[in-house]
Amino acid sequence: MVDGEELDVYAGKIGCMAAKFASLGGTLSDAKMVKKLLDTVPDSLYAAVAGIEQFCDVETVCFDEVLGRLKAFQERTERHKAAVGGERRGDQLLLTAAQCEQRRRARGGGHDHDDGGSSVDSGARGRRGKCWNCGVRGHFSRDCPEPRKEKALLVDVDDEPALL
Repeated sequence: MVDGEELDVYAGKIGCMAAKFASLGGTLSDAKMVKKLLDTVPDSLYAAVAGIEQFCDVETVCFDEVLGRLKAFQERTERHKAAVGGERRGDQLLLTAAQCEQRRRARGGGHDHDDGGSSVDSGARGRRGKCWNCGVRGHFSRDCPEPRKEKALLVDVDDEPALL
């Protein structure tokens, strides 16, 4: 087995070898296929091979069971390397902070308002939020055509003196 070769591909090669034996009139037992598999895996799977040989009867164990154990060990070590070492697999995606923010906003994670005068979101003109001034969607309160509503607390003068 070559380093980097998939276990399934290599197991397929061993299966083809067993089929050739059968076509020639011979048989290749599961025990011989298991022995071949365990003797030829790369060093990265050596710990799994040692565990299988120690805890399983190599003469009676099924080839598919050994293959499943090796695949489970390989997947676990890859996940551990990715979590600890920062390595990434082919199905993982690395994003910049701007790309991550853009994805969050596209999923609806951003706020629909922008009451400040900043133009941080000026690049996203196609996606407008809800105006806090008039309550209509399609523009922000800083761009509202309606006169700005003032918020005031009304106090009845006749009741009691109060500080505002």
